[in-house]
Amino acid sequence: MSYQQYRKVAKEMIMAGVNAADPTQAVLDSVKLSGQTLQVLEQEFDLNNYDRILLFGIGKAASPMGYALEQIITPDDGLLITKLGPEIGESQVKSVPVYKAYHPEPQEINIEYTNKVLQKIEQLPPDSRSLIFFVISGGGSALFCAPPPGISTKDMFCLNQLLMKCGANIHQINVIRKHISRVKGGRFGQICSQKGATVISLILSDVVGDDLSVIASGPTYKDYSSFADAIKLAKNFNIWDEMPQSIRQHLLKGLDDPTMEPPREIPANVHNHLIGNNLVALKAAEKVAVQAGFNTMILSSQNTGEAKVIAKCLSGIAQEIQNSNLPIAPPAALIMGGEMVVTFNWEDRNGFGPNREFVLSSAIELAKRKNIVVAAADTDGVDGEGKSGAIADCRTVQRAELDPQYYLDKHDAEIFFDSLGDSLQFSSFTNVNDINVILIGAK
Repeated sequence: MSYQQYRKVAKEMIMAGVNAADPTQAVLDSVKLSGQTLQVLEQEFDLNNYDRILLFGIGKAASPMGYALEQIITPDDGLLITKLGPEIGESQVKSVPVYKAYHPEPQEINIEYTNKVLQKIEQLPPDSRSLIFFVISGGGSALFCAPPPGISTKDMFCLNQLLMKCGANIHQINVIRKHISRVKGGRFGQICSQKGATVISLILSDVVGDDLSVIASGPTYKDYSSFADAIKLAKNFNIWDEMPQSIRQHLLKGLDDPTMEPPREIPANVHNHLIGNNLVALKAAEKVAVQAGFNTMILSSQNTGEAKVIAKCLSGIAQEIQNSNLPIAPPAALIMGGEMVVTFNWEDRNGFGPNREFVLSSAIELAKRKNIVVAAADTDGVDGEGKSGAIADCRTVQRAELDPQYYLDKHDAEIFFDSLGDSLQFSSFTNVNDINVILIGAK
C-alpha cells in the first residue's frame, strides 16, 4: 500500500469518527416515538401523562440536536443556546428560537439567554405536567451562565480568564464554576423538578471519562463537590487573590451555609442519558481501518497527556510494531482519543493546537521510519486555535522548507503544515474530543 493510500485511509478514519458523533444522528438513534410511547434508549415515557413538551438546549451542538428532536416530537415551547461563531452552521430548528452566545468567556448576552430559560421554568404552574427535553453538548458550561445575585458579568468574565490559564483541568475548573451558579451542578434539574416537571437530558460528552457531573458543569446531574473544594482549588492554582471580591465573598458564604451546596442526589423525575462520546468515534474510525485490511487497536478514549510527550510514546510503539510485531503485527492501526494538552505561556500563544502539535512531534520522531502515517484532529473542527488537525509521514520533515523543531517549540504547527498542504480542515457540529491515528506498515 502506497503512502497516498495510507494517507487516504487515515483521513477517512478521522472523518468516519467525526460523522459517527454527528449530533443529529445521535439523537435520532436514541429517541423513538411509537404512538404515545416515547422511548429514550431503554427508558419509556407515556406522553398521555404530560400536558406540554418543552425543548431547551445548550452547547455547540444544541441546534442540530434540537432539529433532530423536533423530527420526532414537536415541542410547545423552549429555546436553544449555541455558540456564536463561523464554525456553527445556520439553524434548521423551526419550533423554538435559537440564540447564539459567547464561548469560552461568558458575556452579558449569555446571562440574558439563560435567564430566558429560567423565566420559562418559573412560569410553569405548580405540579406542572410538563415534559422537558434538555439537550447538552460541549461548550454548555460557558453558554448556560446564571451567576448568583451580586456577581456581575464582568466578574464572571474575569473568573473564566483566570480558570483558562491557571493550569487546572476541566474537572477542577467546573468544580469552581458549579459553586458560582444558579443552574450548574444539578441546580437546573432541581428547579425543574420542584415545578413537578419531568426532565430528559440528552448528553453528548466532550469530557474525557464521560463524567456527567462535569459535562457542561452537570446542570441536571448530582454533584458531591463542595464550596471548600472550590476554595481549595482556587488557592492551589494561585488564583484566589486575583478572583473578584464578589466571587470570593460568595464562596466564603457557602462555607457556612450547607443549603447553598449543589444537590447531592438526582430528583426522581430527572433523567440523564449519554447518547454520544469519544469511544463511539474511535470505533467508527476502527471500522474503516479493518475494512482497509489493518490490524487494529484502540489504545484509549481517555488520553489527557501533553501532546508532544504522547507523540514520543506512540512513535515508540509504532517502531516496536515494525521491529517485533508487538503488540500487534503490521499493517497496523493504532487509534486513540481523549483531549491532549499543550503547555505554553498564555501571553505567547499563537495558533496552538494539541492535535497538530502531536502530529508535528510524531513527524520529527518518525523522520527516519518508512511506511508510517500519523493523523490527528479535534472532532469539533477547531484544534485549540486553528484548523482541525494535520497529517504527516516520514517524508514530512524532508519535504519541509521550514524548521519543524522551531515551529514545534513555538507552538505554531499550523504554519508548518499549511506550508506543506498537510493541514486537515473540516466543518463539524459536534465535539467529542480528539481522534488520533497511526497507520504502520512493514519495516
